Amino acid sequence: MTKILHLKDLPITENTVCTVGNFDGLHLGHKEIIKKVKDIAKKENLKSLVITFYPHPRKILNPEKPICSIVNLETKVYLFKKENVDYLLIIEFRQNFYQKSAFEFLNFLKDTLKCKILIVGKDWKFGFKQEGNIEYAKKVGNSLGIKVIPVEDIKSNSSRISSSLIRELLSKGDLKKIEKLLGRKYFLIGKVVKGDGKGREIGFPTINLKPDDDLCLKKGVYAGYLEKDEKLYKAVINYGNRPTIDGKKTFIEIHIIEEGFNTKIEEDYLKVHFIQYLREEKKFESIEDLKNQIKLDIQKAKEVLEVEKVV
Repeated sequence: MTKILHLKDLPITENTVCTVGNFDGLHLGHKEIIKKVKDIAKKENLKSLVITFYPHPRKILNPEKPICSIVNLETKVYLFKKENVDYLLIIEFRQNFYQKSAFEFLNFLKDTLKCKILIVGKDWKFGFKQEGNIEYAKKVGNSLGIKVIPVEDIKSNSSRISSSLIRELLSKGDLKKIEKLLGRKYFLIGKVVKGDGKGREIGFPTINLKPDDDLCLKKGVYAGYLEKDEKLYKAVINYGNRPTIDGKKTFIEIHIIEEGFNTKIEEDYLKVHFIQYLREEKKFESIEDLKNQIKLDIQKAKEVLEVEKVV
């Protein structure tokens, strides 16, 4: 079972194999690094440790060039738990941490995290203003007793698998290509929030999740599934601002298109699987026009989901 750590929970008392990165989306390239960490940890009788940051460092260091997120923190934690690493350290990326020099960061790995083996991508940069690179890490790490192992890029159809590429595809709603890069269907775990009942008023009740403000996911209507109590329920999902209703708040609204679903939700968080992008979000002339379009969306979603499964 993965133990979730924050800076207040340190130091770690067991020797570790560690890796460092944002790991947004935990794509196949990331998973190759995690596999290597776990394999070496098992072989060397060490603990596996993943160090990640929240929010994404670029949001703090380059606020003028904001970066969107593939998944939110809850989803990232869930994905790492599925990988069964021993420790996941989530570091709040703030000034007192990101101002560590490259040397100070390596010392932090050695003294506070007892990292004996460090596995990172070959282009890894670290330390204040990214002053450290893989060659520096190898040289200084060796003097500190940290063995540094670089990992080559993982490719799909000769293209490097990267979070940047997945962000671009998400913004286009291209879930088929994303699935190949993630090694799974795209999903999010979101916090259940009380809606204003507008969906129920017009005959299409929804379960509402509050998404992070910075998701890369293209706004619009999707065919997908809600997962509840390890069961999957076919759904039409709207991610956006509901321009016909008010256009002010952003929600993930899930309308279940199966009979007999109990919309009384007691869970704090639910998982929603996005299978296929159906259409852009748009403002309709009237509520009646919106209702007619939702009926068409439901029919299209049923056709899609007859073929497309989560697994």
